[in-house]
Amino acid sequence: MQRFLAWITPFAVAAAWGQAEPERYASREYGIYFDVPAAWTLDRKPTDGLVALQDSLGLLRIVVTAQIMPQRRDVREFADKMERNRGLGGKGVVVARWLEDPSVPEAKRKVLEPLVYDDTKQTDEAKRKYEEAKAKRPVDLAEGAADDGTGSIPGESEFMAEITTRLYEAEGEAPTRLVFYVVGGGVGYTVNIAAAGDDFYAALPMASDAITAMKIDRLSGGRYALPDAKALAAAKKGIIMGKVLSNGQPVAGAAVHLYADAATYGQGVPSHRSRSNGYGEYTITQLEAGRYYLLEVYGVSDAGSRVRSVQPITNIDVVEGRIIFVNIEVSPLE
Repeated sequence: MQRFLAWITPFAVAAAWGQAEPERYASREYGIYFDVPAAWTLDRKPTDGLVALQDSLGLLRIVVTAQIMPQRRDVREFADKMERNRGLGGKGVVVARWLEDPSVPEAKRKVLEPLVYDDTKQTDEAKRKYEEAKAKRPVDLAEGAADDGTGSIPGESEFMAEITTRLYEAEGEAPTRLVFYVVGGGVGYTVNIAAAGDDFYAALPMASDAITAMKIDRLSGGRYALPDAKALAAAKKGIIMGKVLSNGQPVAGAAVHLYADAATYGQGVPSHRSRSNGYGEYTITQLEAGRYYLLEVYGVSDAGSRVRSVQPITNIDVVEGRIIFVNIEVSPLE
């Protein structure tokens, strides 16, 4: 604590004299953009994540990880999976719920409240209202035209919580950590704020600037960011997008073919074509809703290798106003 307080005064003086242009970090692929707060250092290639921040005293470390997800997922499911991967299954306490416990000390409550993000309650409430409306208007809901007096009732799959914050301070767990879990635009993010137990709550306010700069509640999903949902729905079209991968690595310049039915596949006449970019990403737009027979990769990549799908993807259901994420694994042809 004394180290922390001793650091505050010189930092405040430096701030008063002004700072140089802040260092900036941007990941176009994963949709993270922020200015590095003054007196923090940036590690662009940490061993445990996409990017990491460290305060000048070495008290707090913030690590951001991001991963492409092939399908939409409720943030609670994503958080549980990430916990299991770290061997922390079930040890994370949802901060918004934890602060409702009257036994939580006021000092901890005050420090944590500005960093609470959680939309799981709203999600569950919306789901409950949906179920009530569905029970009242089952026929209309089946036709997608139900109205409870406040507008259209979305499909049940729309109810996906996208952000929550969990605290890890279980006995024997070092360091104490606060983790933001965010799902958006086909990307799952974790933002892990960690410090030694003795320093954690005293140093946590320093993390506020970094979290604000990251716009943690609006991470875009990067190149996978969803287009405006209303515009997509109004166009009455769907989209298929994803990555072409070989042993987990992106393949650039590969031809991606979508076939409407078995007959056109047999004739070698795709209904839609795309080509993977330098990130291995492809996008097929303006798709009519319905089931498509097969999606495959076949052709010569930018590296000059002939590639083909290991397993063509069959029976893809395209939904109006939605994006379907499909990654395609390929193997080289001799």
